[in-house]
Amino acid sequence: LPKWANNSPYKFLYYQRQGLESKQVSAQLHEWINLIFGYKQKGQEAEKNLNVFYYMTYEDSVNVDQISDSETRISTEAQVIHFGQTPSQIITKPHAVSYTHLTLPTIYSVQIS
Repeated sequence: LPKWANNSPYKFLYYQRQGLESKQVSAQLHEWINLIFGYKQKGQEAEKNLNVFYYMTYEDSVNVDQISDSETRISTEAQVIHFGQTPSQIITKPHAVSYTHLTLPTIYSVQIS
């Protein structure tokens, strides 16, 4: 655990949750989704956003079952095991912006006596 958690997993989780549920994260979450799962994962948008990875990490880039050479197959599988795979691209258009981080103006107020 980091020093700021004072060796407390509860404090660590509390601060992590506070950060992840913050207005700053809510305001930017759609950008992260676009990079990881969305339209900025591949192609020109990925290049513009410096979000390009080694070709073997992308889904369907290599079919291990079709590799006949055992050394090539083992090294390809090792590449995936040690360096991981890029998640499936499930969104092809910009993800909607969350407006939960905005403070809405009061339209009218009700006083209760």
